[in-house]
Amino acid sequence: MRSAGTAFVISHEPDPDRQDSSISLIALAITRSLGRQGVPVVRIHPNRLDHSLSSRYCTEVAISPNQYESGPALVDYLLQLAARHPGPRVLIPASDDCAEFLGANHAVLENAYRLCVARPEVMAQLVNKRRQYEQATRLGIPIPETYFPESQADVEQLVATISNYPYILKPLIAHSWRLASMQRVSQGRKALIVRTPDELRSACLAMGDDFRDVMLQEVIGGRDEQLFTFLGYLREDSTPLAYCVRRKIRQLPVDFGYCTMTVSCHDDRVVEQSIRLLQGIGFSGICGIEYKFDAATGHYKLIEINPRPVNTIGLAPACGVDIGHVAWRDLIGETVDPLTTWRDGVVWYRIWSDLVAARRLRGAAGPSLLEWGRSLWRAPRTEAVFARDDVRPAWRHSLQVIGSDLSGRWNRRMRG
Repeated sequence: MRSAGTAFVISHEPDPDRQDSSISLIALAITRSLGRQGVPVVRIHPNRLDHSLSSRYCTEVAISPNQYESGPALVDYLLQLAARHPGPRVLIPASDDCAEFLGANHAVLENAYRLCVARPEVMAQLVNKRRQYEQATRLGIPIPETYFPESQADVEQLVATISNYPYILKPLIAHSWRLASMQRVSQGRKALIVRTPDELRSACLAMGDDFRDVMLQEVIGGRDEQLFTFLGYLREDSTPLAYCVRRKIRQLPVDFGYCTMTVSCHDDRVVEQSIRLLQGIGFSGICGIEYKFDAATGHYKLIEINPRPVNTIGLAPACGVDIGHVAWRDLIGETVDPLTTWRDGVVWYRIWSDLVAARRLRGAAGPSLLEWGRSLWRAPRTEAVFARDDVRPAWRHSLQVIGSDLSGRWNRRMRG
């Protein structure tokens, strides 16, 4: 049964851990979630290279202006696109930059769309991690030891005073490190690790003026399994209508990368802290809040608030909480009962990336190839790209991944 309205899913950035193989996992998961419920989905993207655009659940592909080249042109395009689609229109961001863009242009777009994004004043507190931590501290949410150097003198003072190495350098605005201009610094990683005062000084010097846009943070002990994420949707008055919790198993790059395998679980403290934080800042929309459990203090310390769906949002419907569809129903005005029970032990994974992550962990308590394969077959699971009812994105993505890998091997052999 087809819906009377239309969902619009907008993305921009490429796949963060393979710049040569673009697929928006967020957009693909949201598109499938809505399409399977009969909701027409218009996918908005600035080019046709993203493999998620080939999903059978895209009823229309809209090639939009690039927001980094002309924000006003993108706003005009979105308004014109809305005029072609009668009925309720829900606009959902599927990347950090798009969430920030919709928040900044909320006043212009809200007459044409029902926006799945927090109000501008709330988004302003969430785009920058320094403001996130200020809000968390105000609300009594534990945070890691964190510093915000603003000058080279601040860096030198930190070099002279801190001693709890290693630390990590992270961007204040996450998607800034995914831009081509910052790849020389980030190299596909979420954070840079510094183990000595000299490494800290050298890293900041190498960034030039860009170090003013980073923060220095303690490394909380424990492996990836100590990372937990609250996935949820809150309506306009900050009432939670759908949520679940996941625990990370692996990521790539190892330790400070993007999730490659995760599993649904229950953790009351993660839920309580997340709802207290989100309601305390007046959040509405879809979000993902990551914590790391610090065994030394017994605290779940806030890592980041993502004010949009996260890469692993596809785990939610697989474990019984279809966050995307709940958001759609609420935003078009339907009465929705809260959906806050889910099945534990459901695994979400990215087969190609997780295979690489597992191989890199071998010798460091990582699984053997046989153990890796068994871990997938033993549990109820959902793959990030492959779906039996929607094979084209996985087919195209896999061909490109395999082709890029073979090309890289050939080039290395020729150079060697």
